[in-house]
Amino acid sequence: MTQTIPIRLWQGEVDRQARKFFGPEHLGLDLTLDEAGHLRFEGDGGFVELTIRPASNNQVRLTIANQGFEQEIKEFRQRLARQAAAETSTSD
Repeated sequence: MTQTIPIRLWQGEVDRQARKFFGPEHLGLDLTLDEAGHLRFEGDGGFVELTIRPASNNQVRLTIANQGFEQEIKEFRQRLARQAAAETSTSD
């Protein structure tokens, strides 16, 4: 499954949050690809692959490809949305 979403966060922040959420601090997946704007985590018979591209208006376009981990991806997206909303409200 692949999905692309706009997120009003900086590219580096989305990268940092992805490493924290999918890596050893939370889900414990193995980081198997680590390139600029492209991360892949694998474990338990599945994977999560993220492509983070800058977009306009301080946004990034986050593309998530995965096999398994649907619920975890939903939680990750919700966390990013809450963080983006909090940062937007404090910058007004």
